[in-house]
Amino acid sequence: MKKLLVVLALVITAPLALGGGAADETRFTLRDELLRLINRDRKQFGLSPVQLDPFASVIADNYCNLQIRNGTSGHFTVDGQAPYMRYSFAGGNDGVSENAAAWSANYHLGDRALYEMMRRSQQAMMGEVAPHDGHRRTILDPFATHVGIGLAWEGGEFRLAQEFVRHYIDWSRALPRSASGTDRALCSGRPVRGFDIEAITVHHEALPQPLAAITANAIGSYSLPDKRREYRPRLRPYTRLSDSGAAEWIHEQYTGGSRGDFPIADDGGFAFAVPFPDGPGVYTVVVWVRRHGARESIAASNVSIRVEDVAPVSYSSR
Repeated sequence: MKKLLVVLALVITAPLALGGGAADETRFTLRDELLRLINRDRKQFGLSPVQLDPFASVIADNYCNLQIRNGTSGHFTVDGQAPYMRYSFAGGNDGVSENAAAWSANYHLGDRALYEMMRRSQQAMMGEVAPHDGHRRTILDPFATHVGIGLAWEGGEFRLAQEFVRHYIDWSRALPRSASGTDRALCSGRPVRGFDIEAITVHHEALPQPLAAITANAIGSYSLPDKRREYRPRLRPYTRLSDSGAAEWIHEQYTGGSRGDFPIADDGGFAFAVPFPDGPGVYTVVVWVRRHGARESIAASNVSIRVEDVAPVSYSSR
């Protein structure tokens, strides 16, 4: 899914009234208010509220500060990392989708100006109309469970980031964030109650390259790469009674003849070894889950692994 960027400019000859709180107090107040606005908007569409994710908020804060320092706005800064890489390399294990907003003013920002910029950013995102409504759809993601909120300001620059998180996997062995091409990165976990593992996809792309600020600012959207390999849970044989009353073993297969690629335990837990058959690059592992009785699958992770200095190996389809 592609995510879009909103960049808003505010140029006023006189500043709004300045607030008197310390920076941290202002940040906490703004964060609480934006969480309230997000959940108000979600409630209007019958969606469950999201909880504030402190870990994702720290990542988002750091990113917003880095953007001001680098003179960038949007989903990329000069390191060239996509949002899911940034979240993952900082230690995030869940699925994540990002909204970003940027404001520039010709005056020093006080509490009132910061609040208005934040409020108007949320309003602009919710005011989007299809098909250019990426921010709105991210806010109204029915599968989002948490949100990290990042805020940074300096002089007349203000940056805001919303990291919508889908937490559906409890990891017993999290994936590494770097590996060699001859490795197979091991992971294991269990979906939260009421969900099953549907599939795992591994997406491959080139290593991120440094960007000039003007180039980073020109990138208006992002998405996982189309190049991917799909792995399915291993199908278990089972018995049933034949027409004659005798027990017979049934060995099911997926389309294409495969019986699956990784095991699922009786409690729903899974174990998977991520291969790196496509040479150097970033491999992003997406674990897909499905609620019992539902049709739609949920991307429950975006874990990126950096693999360098390896030669491609052959891959045989199942």
